[in-house]
Amino acid sequence: MKNKNPGAIGVASASAERPLSKGQKAFNALTDKIAKRRASLAEWALFGTDFERRYAGEFVPTFERYNKVRAALVHRLDQAYGTKGLTKRERQTLADVISLIAGELLGSVDDDAIEEIYRRYTPEASEAEAMEHLRDAMAETFDVNIPEDVDLASPDDVLRHVQQQMDEQEEAERKRREARDAHQANRKTTPKQRAAEEHARAEEEEVHLSIRVVYRKLASALHPDRERDLAERERKAALMQRVNIAYGKRSLLDLLEIQLELEHIDQAALNSVSEDRLKRWNVILKEQLDGLDEELEEIQIGYAFRCGFMPGTIVSPKTVKRKLGADIATLTKDMRLFERDMRMFDDGRGLKEWIKDMKWMLANEPF
Repeated sequence: MKNKNPGAIGVASASAERPLSKGQKAFNALTDKIAKRRASLAEWALFGTDFERRYAGEFVPTFERYNKVRAALVHRLDQAYGTKGLTKRERQTLADVISLIAGELLGSVDDDAIEEIYRRYTPEASEAEAMEHLRDAMAETFDVNIPEDVDLASPDDVLRHVQQQMDEQEEAERKRREARDAHQANRKTTPKQRAAEEHARAEEEEVHLSIRVVYRKLASALHPDRERDLAERERKAALMQRVNIAYGKRSLLDLLEIQLELEHIDQAALNSVSEDRLKRWNVILKEQLDGLDEELEEIQIGYAFRCGFMPGTIVSPKTVKRKLGADIATLTKDMRLFERDMRMFDDGRGLKEWIKDMKWMLANEPF
């Protein structure tokens, strides 16, 4: 049998007449998934360098120029509000547009002049409602509470608070588990229940013993003090460092890969591992897979927040790259439209036509 992922360790069936056992299939599935998660993490790590370069070199300067154009537009609209010949409804539409653009701008910049204009055209209740709406939307996205003292205009502050709450939720869950375990330990149990608990503890000890056995075999073989040749001693010292890191992370798969690399175990030996040992190995591999999944989830949440993805969107290096490019293109397009709009305001008829278009957009376009 060939692994779908050539980089993953796997058990091969001896022949068509001797198919893989349940434990062997589970082992292959877990090692294959771990290899894929590692590949995804490596892809994110490689992508991160390019993303940060483009984010800092293209998106941030474009967004700063976009904010300057928006600020100029707000000031120009404020001046246009006093234009003679405008009807009451036209002035209300103009006020609504000023409030909308200034409010969005204040989410990105700290500008006293823009804030003063925003307050003149925005009822206090509407501002509070807008902030509450934004707070509720972010709470729904990240499944956490966003207190009023958290500055929504600062992505770093919000992300720090979201991560803190997620850590607190995880710690609370850990304490609940400990309390439940303590309650179960103190309750009166039947002989059958005590036997089951003792069996579970023995299984857990066997799981830990399994990884220690692999570690000890490698540590014994790689002990650098037993090697007289200097080059070979350095090689073993480097390998021993890899072994220690893998053992510290409880990465059974890394230890098995080092064993294969050193030819301390071959494919035939791997194929003949007992079902009991495979069962214990699979428990360790499942823990390792869960840890990789958590690491990937944290990375994806971070990019989803920074790039403004809608909840439920699949986040990958490809989608992030596409979203970043689209955002830069949209900002550039909007800047040109705003600059064109401001040129129209010099003509009284042009201003009225623009207000008419804005009235339709406010009524029909989601903002």
